[in-house]
Amino acid sequence: MDRLTRNSIIISAFLFLFLIVTLAWDRYGATPRVWQLNTLLEEDPVLAQSPYRFRVTVFLNGIATLTSPLADLVSIETYVKTADPSLADKPADDAALQAAERAFRETEMRAIAVMLAEPDVDSVVWSLDRAWYHKHGVRLEMTPGTGI
Repeated sequence: MDRLTRNSIIISAFLFLFLIVTLAWDRYGATPRVWQLNTLLEEDPVLAQSPYRFRVTVFLNGIATLTSPLADLVSIETYVKTADPSLADKPADDAALQAAERAFRETEMRAIAVMLAEPDVDSVVWSLDRAWYHKHGVRLEMTPGTGI
């Protein structure tokens, strides 16, 4: 057997083994922790009622980074009016708008509680979900000096 044939067989065997392992990955509960945490968020009955779907984007050293439609760049009023178009023309002191803001804050606290209930999650940080706003046609301003 020449060298090229031998190397081709070894590489093919390695790729085949890699394929088998990756296909069986989920069967043996070896899914990445981010996927497991996202499944917890999706299966929570309180969070399932929310118009916004929280997602874990990074889990590193006990810190879960969750997406959120809120940040210093975006007010809660902007989010609530985007999520519920019936509130779009309401003034900031409207009772329905304030109730929607409180409901979102409670949902946000629930997402934190679900994450912190896991033994390996020590803290939660937020990351602005610009994609959600883009999907809903809301243009966000760039943060000066950051490029984002």
